[in-house]
Amino acid sequence: MLIASDLASTLTTTSALTVKELVQTWAGRYRPQTHRNGRNLVVQNTIIFDSLVQTALPEGRRETVTKLHRSLIKLNCEFAETQTRELHDYDSSKSGLSETKRIVQCAVEIYLTLLEFYQRSLSVPTQKTQDGEDDHEPSLGGLSVSDIIELASLIEPLLLEYQERHQVSDDWSRVGFLTTHINFSNVALLKNLTPAEQFFIEPYFKFLEEQVALPWQRICAAAGTHQYISPAFRLVKRMLPDAEEIAYRVYMNLLQQFPKTFMKRGRLDHPGVRHSCIRDLNMFQAYLWLCVLQGSFEPVEDELIRLCTMVMPRVGVPWEMTTQWNELLMTEVMDRTLLSHQAFLEPYMTRFIQTFQQSQDKFAAES
Repeated sequence: MLIASDLASTLTTTSALTVKELVQTWAGRYRPQTHRNGRNLVVQNTIIFDSLVQTALPEGRRETVTKLHRSLIKLNCEFAETQTRELHDYDSSKSGLSETKRIVQCAVEIYLTLLEFYQRSLSVPTQKTQDGEDDHEPSLGGLSVSDIIELASLIEPLLLEYQERHQVSDDWSRVGFLTTHINFSNVALLKNLTPAEQFFIEPYFKFLEEQVALPWQRICAAAGTHQYISPAFRLVKRMLPDAEEIAYRVYMNLLQQFPKTFMKRGRLDHPGVRHSCIRDLNMFQAYLWLCVLQGSFEPVEDELIRLCTMVMPRVGVPWEMTTQWNELLMTEVMDRTLLSHQAFLEPYMTRFIQTFQQSQDKFAAES
């Protein structure tokens, strides 16, 4: 769940160094992916590289943004809203067309703000030569630390309004609805772009989706309460860069253990399910580290548990998978933790697993 966090103000405190360290890690998540599954996605070809350069330049960015005009965004967000309602079993007649219209309007304004920021950003690929060798490795930018802080400040008020538009009483499943809506909207909008355009704008779309689902901004702000030598800060600083790899490894283990399990969107090897699983495994880690930095388990008990017990049954995730998901995740995290940090981390991990085990009755009630 997105909760307001004035990160820019936090950076002015005496502990700003700890915040900046984590903001750098946060920004590192939003760089174009040049390598995936051991394969270089940028072919070492001058023509292809020149195409990337042209796409990254102001003229190329303007052309990308022109393609994603207001009417197209609205159409795709409406389509994504319908898809999301079907997946989450929401009845449009109960919520009303006016609510649907407001949600889409909020989403459109969010995308327009994001695209305006993308258009005035500049991250041009450059060729790096090592020791005079002929082979060149493209250096591709992404969101910088200053970009992250500025974009978070621009997007947060819009996302809070977006969330408020679709949050009735204590129905936390609607927070999951919004994450899915952004995900479906991202997928639909990317189809209107060339591969080079997708390459550069995808990190911005990823940032948007994670702003809805992951408490990254709150993690960075919470670091402001710690000195640089704090055991909690040093643990989180070391572990956060591994979050994506940890999520991927746990997902692959789940795929081996539940190869035929069907959810509403498909099996675990469905591309959309894969994306959602890895994102949510990142989310679980983020909540764990937020608890560590805050010295409190309230974020998991008051937010993550309530969200999961409402959303996962709606999208067809069985309880057995949720249990195994947690155990695999905590094992992977602990295996990567330094011995000197394990005793400090162990109580949080134990509490994490126990809290989910105690929520089984709530999970069953929503199934």
